[in-house]
Amino acid sequence: MSMLLIVASFLAASAVHGRSALKYRATPQLYKSCINSNDIALTFDDGPYIYLRNISDQFTAAGAKATFFMNGNNWDCIYNADRISDVKYAYAAGHMIGSHTWAHGDLATFSTAQIDDAMYRMEEAFSRILGIMPAFMRPPYGNDNSNIQSIAAQRGQSLALWDQDTRDADGNTVAQSEAVYDSVAQAKLKNALILEHEVKETTATTLVPYAIKLFQGLGYNLVTMADCLGVDPYQTIGVAQEQTSAWTCDGTPAPGEGCSGSITCETGTALFNPATAPASIDTTSPPGTQPSATSGGSAPAVSPNVSGFRKPPSAAPSGVAEPETGSAKPTGSAPPSNANSDSGGSQTSGSSSPSPAQSGKTGGARGVTVPIGALVGTVGLIMLL
Repeated sequence: MSMLLIVASFLAASAVHGRSALKYRATPQLYKSCINSNDIALTFDDGPYIYLRNISDQFTAAGAKATFFMNGNNWDCIYNADRISDVKYAYAAGHMIGSHTWAHGDLATFSTAQIDDAMYRMEEAFSRILGIMPAFMRPPYGNDNSNIQSIAAQRGQSLALWDQDTRDADGNTVAQSEAVYDSVAQAKLKNALILEHEVKETTATTLVPYAIKLFQGLGYNLVTMADCLGVDPYQTIGVAQEQTSAWTCDGTPAPGEGCSGSITCETGTALFNPATAPASIDTTSPPGTQPSATSGGSAPAVSPNVSGFRKPPSAAPSGVAEPETGSAKPTGSAPPSNANSDSGGSQTSGSSSPSPAQSGKTGGARGVTVPIGALVGTVGLIMLL
């Protein structure tokens, strides 16, 4: 009887806490869809750009989270002062930050050294600006092969694709992109991993509020890609570094290009702030407890506003994405003429299930965690027995 009471106490505590805040590092792999029921991950490519803060604020106001797959040198240079500020802002708000490679080149056409370089430069940028090492990389245009997967795995990163594409960078009208959201709702899909582009003004001003209202109204959870998979978004978390003159896009691959000629291919491992040992995420068993980064050095840590990692609530490679004709843009740097955007890619349908509003929150393949409160309660129960 005592053992039954202990087990019952454990299960009750776990049920109350529901979704776990602490997850675990998955073995690097290819993800094309979410796993957990009632989750929708809205993911935004090609930034950081002038609409990042606006999109971040809309999700924060709705008690939701977004995912941003960023380039280093595409529509803008990630080391420009405004972009550094915006990246830190979105990260501190608890949104997920992932790699989209340095210059948005088609990795399927790159050599091994060029792929390593495209990933390394983003790892270095994130290490410098945020003190993190990404666990996810979205290959430009969704193009991947066994070599790309192998190199990404060696660098500890999973590949992040999608199963729904708004084609907002493909010339779709707002109505056509909204129809993609509508199709998810009408099909009552149990989850969805949706591609959008941060660099499109109409995405920020029209699609984002439409999607948030639609999906939250149906009872879906708007979460990060890592959350909809039940894994951690970062390999390690350290401390942001002091900015130096080395933080520049000069002498790096231009948008759409890889290292070559006078631009040496960098294939090493990005260094964290030497004054601080970054926290490592447990890779052995789900769940793993995420240690806190130790303090030290003069560079302040950028802490995401989350518990664990979340606060609950394509065109062909030759195509060039430009803002829609006649659209007004906030003050900011204009995109380079060779800026690239994802689009197209094969779109697969998610699984059909009862509407979240009808079925309520369901399970999914989340790792089971034991909250501290549950452990304390269990120990107390044992002592009483």
